[in-house]
Amino acid sequence: MWRINQRIVKVIVELMRNHDTPESLVILSSASDLLLRATDEMLVDGEACTLPQLELLEATARALQPVLEWGESGLAVADGLLNLLKCRLPATARCVSHPSAHVRALSTSVLRAILYAGSLKASGKKVDKNGIHGPAYQYLSVGNINWQTDIEKCLTWEAHSLLATGMPTQFLSTAAKELGCTISI
Repeated sequence: MWRINQRIVKVIVELMRNHDTPESLVILSSASDLLLRATDEMLVDGEACTLPQLELLEATARALQPVLEWGESGLAVADGLLNLLKCRLPATARCVSHPSAHVRALSTSVLRAILYAGSLKASGKKVDKNGIHGPAYQYLSVGNINWQTDIEKCLTWEAHSLLATGMPTQFLSTAAKELGCTISI
């Protein structure tokens, strides 16, 4: 079963990486349940399942730049992508202390891509969804999320978790330094 899931995740990653066809990004970003299921239980099955899921998160973070270049029309797409990244941030931070060097490197790359995406600005102005004005529902904005702080909180939580179980934090500390994050212990 996990091999089938792995193949499905790899297909989604390829669709996400194909920035030449915006339709695929629009469809995938609106299928948040699919994206969340594709990245669910990231650390359960070890490296074989974790790597494709991390690749999906990295492709998602990298897809934000072309989506934000669409201006106002890209805000709904960015909203779906940001939702996935925000939901999977704690699991991605946990992967930084994974025994596999490949998983650690890819998870650090995902966090770096998220930090970069956080520095991007939409080329259009902020709008309300479906013309509804007021606080009922507004798109998430890349600039409204303090990714640096959120990543630092997740890394700090992971450090506390590792220390509580007597595990070393050297991999976590190294990744935090590479990302320019501080871990408060």
